[in-house]
Amino acid sequence: MDYIVPATCTDTEFRKMWAEFEWENKVSVQTNITDMNLYLEHILQCTNMKCLTPRQALEGDCGFLAANLYAKSVFGEDALANISVEQLSDSGVLTGHIRIRAKSQGMALSLGDKITHSQKKEASA
Repeated sequence: MDYIVPATCTDTEFRKMWAEFEWENKVSVQTNITDMNLYLEHILQCTNMKCLTPRQALEGDCGFLAANLYAKSVFGEDALANISVEQLSDSGVLTGHIRIRAKSQGMALSLGDKITHSQKKEASA
């Protein structure tokens, strides 16, 4: 996404924007990637967002991953995302959701479409 650049904000700023932003797009996790950290890296790469959750909090093997992502558009618009993924113990399949919030509907929808498309592309590769 050429018009999105990774950015940083504090936890307080993230929570404030999350509460204020009106548009939310919820995308279901549907991928053949079975490693949660690889899935997170894949989402970061395809959306050009930055993971705000400290790496230490993402370490370990508990079968669950939650992370906050943030980026700004070249037009100055903030984009937030929250990934919540669980690995099913019986099949190893990842399940969960990515919630995207933005001030504008266009930003929320375009990020959701990009994630949905990249998951399908990854699954067919």
